[in-house]
Amino acid sequence: MKGGDNVMKRVITWLPLLALLTTPILSACESRSLKEENEGLKKQIESLTQEKAQLQSQVKESVSKGSELTAKVDELTKVNEDLKAKVDELSKVNEELKAKVEKKAPAKTKASPKTK
Repeated sequence: MKGGDNVMKRVITWLPLLALLTTPILSACESRSLKEENEGLKKQIESLTQEKAQLQSQVKESVSKGSELTAKVDELTKVNEDLKAKVDELSKVNEELKAKVEKKAPAKTKASPKTK
C-alpha cells in the first residue's frame, strides 16, 4: 500500500501546484476579456453621451420654436379678432348705407314716372 500512498501524496502535492500555476493564466484571460468588454462599454457610453447632447440640443430648439410659434399664433389671433371687428363695423356701415339708398331709391322711382 506504500505505492498507493505515494501516488496519493504526489496527487495531493501536484494538484494545488497545478491550481496555483493555472490560476494566473485563467485570470489573465478573464482580465483581458474584461478589459475588452470595458473598452466596448466605454465606446457605447461616449456614443450615447454624444447622442444625448444632440437630442438635448434638438429639444431646446423645438421648445424655442414652439414658444415662437405660440407667440405668432397669439399675434395672428389678435389680428384675426381685429379684422372681425372691422368686418362687423363695415357691415353695420354697409347696412346703414343700404338703408339710406333704399329710402332715396323709392323717392326717385316715384319721381321718375312724373317726369315722363
